[in-house]
Amino acid sequence: MLGRMDRDGLLRRASELDDPAEISWLLADAMLGTESPLQDPLDADLIRALAEEQNRLGHDARSVLLLEFAVRLAPDWLTLQTLRTVLQNRGDDLVAVARIQALLPASSEAANTELFDLYRDLGYPALAQDAHRHGISVAGERRTERLRLWWITGGPLRPIRSRIRRRETARLEKRMSADRSVELDADIDVQPLLKEIVDGSDRDRAAWRLLRRVDRLAADGDVPAAARLLIEPLSAADASPRLIWAAVELAGRLDDPGLALRLTARLDPRFGYLKLRQAELYLDLDRLRDAWTLVQEGGNDGYRLVRERVLRTAGLPFLAVEARRTTSRERSQSRRRWWLTGGPLWFVRARGRRRDQQNLSTRLGPAGAAIEVERPDVLAAKFAVAAKVREAIDRAAGENHSDAAARLGAIYDSGRPTVPLLDQLAWALYFDDQEELALQRIREARAIEPGKASLLDAEVTFLKYLDRYVEALDVSDRYIEQFGQVPEARAIRAELLSDLAFATLSFDAFGPTEGLGESARALRRRLWWRTGGPLRRLRDRMRRSDETTLELWRTRAAGLARVLGSVTGPSKAVNLRFISDHFTFREARERLKWQRFNVVARLTAGFSASVAGGITIALAGDSAPLWSVMTGVLCAAVILALLRRADSVTRAEPGDRLVTRVIPAIVVIGVAGYLLSRADERWAFLIGATMVGTAVAAACRLFAAAGGRIAKVFALRRLGGADPRGFALVALLEVLSELRRPALRNDLGWRRHRLRTIEQVAIRLEADLPGVFAADSASSELLRRRGRGAAAAIRELKYLLVTAPPGSWQRIEIVLRKDIVALATGSLGRLRTVESPEPRTRRRPRRQIAFDSARTLFFAGLPLAVTLTAQPWLRFNETILNWARLLTIGWAVLYVLLTADPTFRDKLRTGFALINLGRGDGDPAQLDSAVPDKRPNPTK
Repeated sequence: MLGRMDRDGLLRRASELDDPAEISWLLADAMLGTESPLQDPLDADLIRALAEEQNRLGHDARSVLLLEFAVRLAPDWLTLQTLRTVLQNRGDDLVAVARIQALLPASSEAANTELFDLYRDLGYPALAQDAHRHGISVAGERRTERLRLWWITGGPLRPIRSRIRRRETARLEKRMSADRSVELDADIDVQPLLKEIVDGSDRDRAAWRLLRRVDRLAADGDVPAAARLLIEPLSAADASPRLIWAAVELAGRLDDPGLALRLTARLDPRFGYLKLRQAELYLDLDRLRDAWTLVQEGGNDGYRLVRERVLRTAGLPFLAVEARRTTSRERSQSRRRWWLTGGPLWFVRARGRRRDQQNLSTRLGPAGAAIEVERPDVLAAKFAVAAKVREAIDRAAGENHSDAAARLGAIYDSGRPTVPLLDQLAWALYFDDQEELALQRIREARAIEPGKASLLDAEVTFLKYLDRYVEALDVSDRYIEQFGQVPEARAIRAELLSDLAFATLSFDAFGPTEGLGESARALRRRLWWRTGGPLRRLRDRMRRSDETTLELWRTRAAGLARVLGSVTGPSKAVNLRFISDHFTFREARERLKWQRFNVVARLTAGFSASVAGGITIALAGDSAPLWSVMTGVLCAAVILALLRRADSVTRAEPGDRLVTRVIPAIVVIGVAGYLLSRADERWAFLIGATMVGTAVAAACRLFAAAGGRIAKVFALRRLGGADPRGFALVALLEVLSELRRPALRNDLGWRRHRLRTIEQVAIRLEADLPGVFAADSASSELLRRRGRGAAAAIRELKYLLVTAPPGSWQRIEIVLRKDIVALATGSLGRLRTVESPEPRTRRRPRRQIAFDSARTLFFAGLPLAVTLTAQPWLRFNETILNWARLLTIGWAVLYVLLTADPTFRDKLRTGFALINLGRGDGDPAQLDSAVPDKRPNPTK
């Protein structure tokens, strides 16, 4: 046993040293030198000081044992506080509760003071309130916290606090009974620990000196040099825990959280702050479920902050606010989030908390793979590679993209790739216009760290640049299913859908604003206004149409890609399918646009006609103004109700039944209503006028819908003309896909439908496809001749499709496969062609046709316009004016006929000849007055 003077001298000498290894050796050696065992309560200060230094060296297990021994010697407040802090940093909150509860009879005030902090951190406010009443009186923040806990546990309502206390006690006992680590040891022998500390002092000194050098280099910014100092110590099997911890921190600064996680596997699972650091690394890798599992039960401030970060990242703001149960000073930092989640409106927060609790499992995603345990030498080699990669990345940062790609590619090793190298190399290749190689490298990185959202962003960016949007959507969907809804992943998917013009789906993909960046929030706000703002019903209708369109497009694109893969091979089809995907997407968007226009035009026409009908009925009545207004409103409501009912009945009618059923029904209702309104009775007039208004409104809706459908047909035709290659490729792929189904070959209706498809493809190849590349008259004529040959070859398939002689299906498939390959690869010269006859007429452009038509109408109507314009000044009498009108109208008709039909002059001459022959005068066109008559004399 040491004397008081010796003990004070040791503590004074220890305070003058800065090396925890030297301090540990000094204290342990002094305590080993005593002849009697350590039983004096005054020795607890030495043991506590030794435990603190061992904690600084990373020997947490020794530190906990020494503190428990010190607490048994002297359970004072400082020793209990040190033990509680160390245990909470290790994540052993329940162990700390068990140790301090066992000391309540011996040190009631100090133990209750520490229990207050423990219960508060663990979320037991009623137990914390009771412990505070029996603890040491501390002013300041602790008193403020006690008042807050007193208020939230019922304030002056003691029965409420008693009920909360019973519930918390039962929950705590249940948790402690399930955890076997809370059991107390019967006895602790401190002598072997002291010998172990003395024997390992030299190794601890060397580790501490090396750690100081590493810290200096890292503080100066030379992280790779600091990492190289740790390579050799890390390869040893008995490396110092503090050196391993330093390597973990350096691996994080080397932008390799995966390597940092593998290094943490070498530490004791209860190493101080280990769970917190692992949770932060999991968050860097966007593995929310694994991070949540580590910090779900922690009680101190570090655990609460990481738990709040996980919930905010997952987009669960109400649970995030609830998870941060801190003191009033720290709560002021999150006051804005408290107001955003309801503020004093507790029922709003309760409702949001229930909703977040339901979405917790979905947003966190599934758990990832466990941390891989590797040999020390393997980890040291990977650590050396990470340092080398960091140096290369720093040097490549100031170079152009080509030099950076060359530098990073020189150290690329396919056998031992690292995620930071693959990530930077992929971006350098992308900016160096090597997109395919960049895509390969980023996929290698994602194979190593599949949950990292930044790698997903890179892959989606590369795929979008290559116009492979369907593949980008599939990649983002798989990520959401496997790794939860990370904010960056939600923003990536939302921006992808926004690029595809699906505004409602993009708005839904963003999810809650919690965790999103400023640019993502601004885009989400714009999408909210664009999709109807507060009009949720409008957004729901738009969402349904967007979902249907997107699903149909993806299904159709996938089917066409399978057919294309069977023709060109699956590996080539991946890079060739963007042509068919692009055209089918534009076609789907065009159909959706005109479908929405049709709905808006139909509803607008029906509503306007109904309102106009109600106003007309109100004005036509001879009643009092108030009665007329009520009658008009009632009739307008009836017309709207009848239109809604008629729309639900006739919406499924095919187009041919509109002429045979719908239009006759509208006419019959209108005529019947008109006849009924002619009656003298007032009720008959109202019913008849309502029927007429319904018929007129239905006709307006029908005309509006017909106009929208006609416009859609012209828009789709114009789309095919603008992209003839995509139209022809998609049409031929669909024909080939259906041709392989024997059941369709005998369907004459299918043959008739596909005959039209083949003819449309021939027209595109003959007229539109050469026009895309025509730069001058010579090349235009050459391309048109080749296009006519390709169109003639396609038209030959029509005969085989109609007659279906033996072997025709194989011949059709061979021709289709050859043309599909030519269109997909862009080798248009490989299109099958045959000699075609020269066209008799030359196709004129639409602009020329419009100009000729306008010129014809101008010169045809010019005499009539001059006559009518000159009448006010010349003042022709009625007879002359009528003859002038007749002659000018005749001139207009004759000019139009002569201009429209060049053979009309011959037809007119033939007609006059027939008239003269009927009269016996012969053909005047064959007579010439200057030539004597050579007919034989009839008198001879």
